[in-house]
Amino acid sequence: MEANSQKNMDNLSFEERLEKTVELPALDFFKINFVSFLVPLYVCLGLFLLFEYGFIILFSIPPIIHIFTLPVVFLILYYIYLIVLIEFTALWARKWNKKSPQIQGVFRRVLDNVNSKEGQIMKYYHKRGFIIKFPVWLTSKSPFPWLINRTLRKISHNKIGKNVIYNDSYVGLEFTDIEDNAFFYPTSGLSSHAVNTIFGKITMIEIKIGKNNTFYPGTIMGCGALSTEDNVIYPNTVLHKNWRGKPGKVYYQGSPGRPIDVKDKY
Repeated sequence: MEANSQKNMDNLSFEERLEKTVELPALDFFKINFVSFLVPLYVCLGLFLLFEYGFIILFSIPPIIHIFTLPVVFLILYYIYLIVLIEFTALWARKWNKKSPQIQGVFRRVLDNVNSKEGQIMKYYHKRGFIIKFPVWLTSKSPFPWLINRTLRKISHNKIGKNVIYNDSYVGLEFTDIEDNAFFYPTSGLSSHAVNTIFGKITMIEIKIGKNNTFYPGTIMGCGALSTEDNVIYPNTVLHKNWRGKPGKVYYQGSPGRPIDVKDKY
């Protein structure tokens, strides 16, 4: 069967192959990253020059004190850079949301006709997904990792409760509803969208996570999945699309995630 499928692909004409070629707007993506990087940089550069000329030089601060204050100043400017980056990209994303609001559902991946309804949905879905990646990465690697929650709330309007900790894990970029006290170990991940091949349909459904949840390394939670209060998801567990747990059960492991007894783990 696989041989027949390969033969059919080989028999496709050049025109048919060309029709299945999708060109993503690389220039737009470059512009988004470049402008997002540059605007906060200019703000921080202006503040640094104001500090140098309006304080150090104006008050004739001795060089030794100047040198010792610079690390603190740079750390403060780094924090300001992150805040300005988040707010600026959030403002940009809000402009897109007015043109094409975030909506849940199953959509055709129309990439070659951006003027159609689903083409608009895909266009701004990809733009929102791209603009948030730089702030998410930078905040997660910074000395202020708690700002990642601010990023997810502000830019893509995720609902994130108190004391939600992403520990070098794969965050859900949009359509996540996480209640208080959730902890994500490294390499765990959330994905509120699922793509059925590059030319297939895309599903975008909100993920809901109850209070006091723990996700161990190697776990993945798919779109539309729902965990309840006090759930513990053990390593290498898959909570597939629209996954639901069992009433009264809190510990899960496997692919797909199945309830287990704690005594079986020790």
